[in-house]
Amino acid sequence: RKVNALIGYSRIESFDETVEPDEQVPRAPLASQGPYWVPACEVHGEGIFIRFNEDAIQEWENLPAVQTRAEMLLKGYQGWRASHHLKSDTGFPGIRYVMLHTLAHLIIREFALECGYNATSIQERIYAKKTDKVQMAGILLYTAASDSDGTLGGLVELGKADTLERILTLALKRATICSSDPLCSLHNPAEDRSLHAAACHSCSFVAETSCEAGNRYLDRTLVVKSFECADAAFFSKLEE
Repeated sequence: RKVNALIGYSRIESFDETVEPDEQVPRAPLASQGPYWVPACEVHGEGIFIRFNEDAIQEWENLPAVQTRAEMLLKGYQGWRASHHLKSDTGFPGIRYVMLHTLAHLIIREFALECGYNATSIQERIYAKKTDKVQMAGILLYTAASDSDGTLGGLVELGKADTLERILTLALKRATICSSDPLCSLHNPAEDRSLHAAACHSCSFVAETSCEAGNRYLDRTLVVKSFECADAAFFSKLEE
């Protein structure tokens, strides 16, 4: 169950959940005075939630190659924020977010081939956080629409263990080689001040309606081995 509510408008630039609250684009109110109600709609759908083993995630995060990729992505992030006249020392979502976000995109692309859903109707929600009190590592892939596209039952069927394992394996193997390689795998965000590393439209990008971060914070090298790096992959034991 999902409820969408209209609370305001913005022009030119859209509201971004990934930036700091004081850096959000100006949002015009619905009325000159605060409304007592806002238009909303309720939709229903289905989804799959995948929770990752925290010990495995932390062991992967401590790998030297992963920390090197994290530094490279952080430099690209800081350069991007500096080019947009923003503070460069806050807001980076962390390396586990980049890995989980990339994996979510790879699965979405594979789901679209398997379950019959339009790829633009499958959405994501990434749960990635690490503090002294809270550790989160999970992805939610779901579809919710007012028409029949939200209740076809395709995602639930794909969420069964045997089927999901097969689809995950296919998604990972498909991501090992991109049609834009070696340019894709060699991309360094620190050089052009971008927010993604080894990712492009040929391998990892999805529709803007599906991604919660606008196709930012992606690097398939953190998920599978690539031409440029073979030591930072979370799924390093994937069979050839």
